[in-house]
Amino acid sequence: MAERVQFNLERMVPALMDLINRGLFTKEEVKKIVEKRKSFESRISRRIPQKIDYLRYIEYEMSLDSLRKLRKARLAGENAKTISESDYAGNKRIFELFKRATNKFKGDVRLWIQYIDFAKKVKANNILSGIFVQAIQFHPTKATLWILAASWEYETNANIGAARVLMQRALRINPENKLLWHEYFRLELLYVEKIKIRRRILGIDEKSIEKEEAMEVDEEKTEDDGNVIRLPTITGEMVQDWNNESKERKTVDTLEKSSANALKEGINPILRGLLAKIVYNNAIQAIPNDLEFRAGFVNIYRIFTDVEEGCKHVFDTIMRDMATSPKARAYLAERHLFETTVDNTQTGSEKAEESEESKYISVSDPRFVTAIRACVADFEVAVEELTSPEMWMLYVEFLTNWKETVSEENLKLYLTKLLQKTFKACQKKGLVSEKVYEIWIKQLQSENNNLQAQEVAKKAVKAFPQNANLWTYRIDLAQVEGGKDESQQALYKKALEKNPASYTMWSSYNDWIMRQWELKTFSTEETNQIYTDAGFTITQLLPSVTLSTNDRNKIKDLIMSSHVKWASRASGIEGARATYKSIIKNMYPTFAFFKTCLAIEEEESKEHDTSSEAEQLYDMATRMDGDKEDIYLSYIAYLRSQKKFDKANHIYKKAIKEVPDREKFDVLCSV
Repeated sequence: MAERVQFNLERMVPALMDLINRGLFTKEEVKKIVEKRKSFESRISRRIPQKIDYLRYIEYEMSLDSLRKLRKARLAGENAKTISESDYAGNKRIFELFKRATNKFKGDVRLWIQYIDFAKKVKANNILSGIFVQAIQFHPTKATLWILAASWEYETNANIGAARVLMQRALRINPENKLLWHEYFRLELLYVEKIKIRRRILGIDEKSIEKEEAMEVDEEKTEDDGNVIRLPTITGEMVQDWNNESKERKTVDTLEKSSANALKEGINPILRGLLAKIVYNNAIQAIPNDLEFRAGFVNIYRIFTDVEEGCKHVFDTIMRDMATSPKARAYLAERHLFETTVDNTQTGSEKAEESEESKYISVSDPRFVTAIRACVADFEVAVEELTSPEMWMLYVEFLTNWKETVSEENLKLYLTKLLQKTFKACQKKGLVSEKVYEIWIKQLQSENNNLQAQEVAKKAVKAFPQNANLWTYRIDLAQVEGGKDESQQALYKKALEKNPASYTMWSSYNDWIMRQWELKTFSTEETNQIYTDAGFTITQLLPSVTLSTNDRNKIKDLIMSSHVKWASRASGIEGARATYKSIIKNMYPTFAFFKTCLAIEEEESKEHDTSSEAEQLYDMATRMDGDKEDIYLSYIAYLRSQKKFDKANHIYKKAIKEVPDREKFDVLCSV
C-alpha cells in the first residue's frame, strides 16, 4: 500500500513544480497539498476503502483547481495566457479519481452520475462517451443513464441518429420502463420541433408562405397611381416563345415541385409527428391498459406546438382499449378542459415545470363554459354506458371540484343544480357509493339544508353501516332543529356496535363525552360511568386477555388515558389515582396508559411527594409483556433523579435480562 501511495505522489511532482514556477502557489502551500494528498491516498488505498473517502478527495481536488484558476486569472502579462501542465493536471487527476472510485464501487449509480456531471461540466466530450459506455454496461436496467446518454448525443453532439439508437437499445432491454418510453417520445417531438423552428426562421414554414402569398395578392390589387411602374404589354408571340422554351424543363420542374411538396408541413409525415405516433403505439403494446402511462404522453404533447392530431390519437386509443374503465372514461370526459399546448413564450424548463393548475383552461377564459358543457355531456354518456358506482362517484367529484373552483354566480348555480340532479339520478339507479353519500351530505350542509342532509345520512348508514365517517355525519345531524331522530348517545351506541374497532368512531365518541361534561349535560358520576362502560367494551375487543393488536391498543390508549385525564380534571389527583388503579385492576392497560398516569404523577410531584405512587406504576409497567426498553430507561432515570441509586442499580440488573439489545441499552443508560 505504501509503495502505491508513493508512486501516485511522485506522479504529481511535475504539475506541483509548475505551480511553484508560475507563482500560483508557494512552496509551503505545495507542501501542505502533498501532505493532504498523501492522507487521502492512504485512505483510498486501504484494503476496504470507503466511498466517502473518494468523494472527499475529489471535492478537495475540485476546490484546489478552482483556487488555481482564480490565482491564474489575477496574473498579468504572458504568464496569464501561457498553457502549461498544471492547467490540465487538475481535471486529469479528478478523472483518475472518479475512474478509481467507479472501478471500486461499480454498483453505485449516483457515483456514475456524479462522474458524468463532472465530465459535462468541463466539456470533456471525448471522455464522456466512454463513461456512458461503461456506466450502461454495469447498469443496463437504469433508465436514468440511458436518458442522460441519449440527451447528450442529441443536445451536445446534435446526433439524433445516435440518440435514437440508444433509446431503442434501452427499450429492448427494459420494454416495460415507463420513463424510457416517455423520454423517447419526447426526443422525437423535440426533433420535429427543432425542424419547425428552423423552417420558421428561414421563412419556409406554411404560415410564412401563406403570408407571402397574401402579400402578393394585395400587391396585384393595388390601384394604379404615380408611384406604380407600368409593365409593357405582353404579346401572343412572346408567350409562344416562352412555351417552347419551357417544354424542355417540364420534367425537372415536376420533380422539383414534388420534392417541395414533400417538405411541406401539412404533407410531410415526419413533420406531422409520425415518428412520435409510432413510438406511442409501440409503447401501449408493451404497457397496455395503463391510463396514467398514456396520460403522460398527452402531458408531453402539450409542451410542443401543433399537437392536436397527436393528442386526439392518444384519446382515441384510450377509448378503444379502456372503454369499460370508469377512470379512463372520466379522463376522456375531462379532456375538453385541457389546454392543448402551454404558453409558447415559455422556455423548455418553464414548460416542464408548469403547475398542475395550468393543465386546464382558465375559468375566466370564454372557452371554459363550452368546454365544461362538453365534459358534462361526455360524463352523462359514460354513466349511462357504465352502470357502476365508481363512474357516478367520479362524475360527482368532477362537478364538486369545479363548483368549488369557479366564482361566477351563474356558473356556480349551474353546477349546483347539476349536482342535485346527479345525486337523485344516482340514487334512483341504486348506485350511490359511500364517497358519494359523504359528498352529498356535505353539499346539503353547505346549502344549509340540514333536514334533507339528515334524511340522506339515515339512508347512508343504513346502506353502509360499517362506515365510521357516515355515522359521524349521522350523529352530528341528529339534533337538527325541526328533525325527528334518536339521541346522540343512542346513535353512538349503534355506531360502535357496527364499528367496534374503528379508531375514528371511538375518537368522535370520546370528544362527545368531554363536550357533554363541559356543557354539564352529564354529571361527574354519569361521565365516569360512561367512560367505565367504554373501557370494558374496549377490553372485550381483544382476541384474548393477553393478545392485542396495534389498532385496538390505540383505541384502548385513547379511552383509558382520556378517562384518567378527565378524572384528574374533575376530581383532582385522588380521583385520578382511584381511576387508574381501577383500570389497571380490571382492564389490562398498555404502556402508553402507564405513561399517561406517570405524567399526571409527575405534574403532582411539583407540589407534593408522589414517589411511592410513581414507583408503584413503574413496577406494574415493567411486569407487562412486550418491549420494555423505554419504560426501564424512564424508570432508571426517575430513580436517579430521586437519588435512589441502589434501587436504580437493582432495576438495571433486572432490565439487562429482559431487553433485546444489551449494548444499546447500556449506551442509553449512560446517556
